[in-house]
Amino acid sequence: MRICQLCARLEYGDAVSNQVMEIDRALASWGFDTGIFANTRDEFGRQSARPDEEYSSFMESEEDLLIYHYSLFCPNYRQYLESRNRRVLIYHNITPPEFFAAYDKGVAEFCRLGRELLPELAGCELALGDSEFNRLELVGAGFDPEKTAVLPIFVDYQGLLARESEKGPMDAYRSAFKVLFVGRAVPNKHLEDVLRAFYYYNRCIDSSSHLFLVGASWVDRYDAQLQWLVDSFGLWGNVHFTGRVSDADLAACYRDADLFLSMSEHEGFGVPLVESMAFDLPVLAYSSTAVPYTLGGAGVTFSEKNFPGVGELMDIIRPEGVLRRAVIEGQRERLADFSPPALRNTLKGYLDRVLGES
Repeated sequence: MRICQLCARLEYGDAVSNQVMEIDRALASWGFDTGIFANTRDEFGRQSARPDEEYSSFMESEEDLLIYHYSLFCPNYRQYLESRNRRVLIYHNITPPEFFAAYDKGVAEFCRLGRELLPELAGCELALGDSEFNRLELVGAGFDPEKTAVLPIFVDYQGLLARESEKGPMDAYRSAFKVLFVGRAVPNKHLEDVLRAFYYYNRCIDSSSHLFLVGASWVDRYDAQLQWLVDSFGLWGNVHFTGRVSDADLAACYRDADLFLSMSEHEGFGVPLVESMAFDLPVLAYSSTAVPYTLGGAGVTFSEKNFPGVGELMDIIRPEGVLRRAVIEGQRERLADFSPPALRNTLKGYLDRVLGES
């Protein structure tokens, strides 16, 4: 039988795209005929996916299965609704529009459309969320709780661990205490709060410390706000916006950093949390949305944005000692839940359930 995957886009370095590719490899290894169809594709995507309109020729079979990845509003949702295949939806979450309203009304409207459409996508054989937070959103949107479950993102942390860089972005600051955040510079990540916590730490505890913000810029007005904040804090010598970096440089950042700090107020999963755990980098994170579910008790979380308090926590975790070792050990235990074999077994169990083979 054939199992097709349909998504909005297939692009290099995109977490959802990586999930699509890993699922395709797993399906092929189990003997299924597979196909990937995407609305937009970059050069990487064109090597693996066909245009989504070509999925139409596979829509009529009631024996085949469609896996639809829902991560943003995309016209190909109509193909999902009209398909006669058995259907599995994987919900990767869509950022609530209010995060973007003050910065980009177009993006905010796009998010609104995506979230408002979600209830119309119910009625599939199974709906999966990347996290328990996403699964609960599915239930809240009207999906049958008995037909929902969790399938975490496949994170290729082993491939990242194998990457080497002769000179990473932090190379000039090896003796300094280095704080890291990885993720797109978008309002829901609340990078301004990362800056505020770091400002306290740098001014009151360690003036030689450095903050690295690794990830692509996305919203011009938000970028300008962050630049203004760094300027007003007088932190230009200690804060580094790297933009998007290569996998080798990303691995170097995880390897060379001393602490991962997240102030994000909306995550559907949080791939950098898993990557940090893989590199034995202690995670200090605001406990919001999917973050506590992904960490699963690992790392150190806090529920109030008290910036001096967060700065003091950074200093408590910093030294090599019993606490830091305990945090790292807890993260290692949690990381095992995201191993490729474990996630493949989870996926196989869901497929057996849908296809009636269990």
